[in-house]
Amino acid sequence: MADYLETALTPEVIAELEAHLDGCEPCVAYLRTYRRTKDLTTETERVEMPEEMKIRLRRFLLDKLSSEPDGDR
Repeated sequence: MADYLETALTPEVIAELEAHLDGCEPCVAYLRTYRRTKDLTTETERVEMPEEMKIRLRRFLLDKLSSEPDGDR
């Protein structure tokens, strides 16, 4: 559904999906719910990550990256 809403599908796939949606009320209901959920998540306030958590996350990621063999990068 994300690809459909972002028009990332080919015109043929979009036409096929829209033809299906034209006759499938459960899928139309799901699409409405999906759209509403997407809209609500964009409206929510973002919470700033606490500085201590940023430090711990950065340390964790650097430790993981430094312990990987060179062939895995």
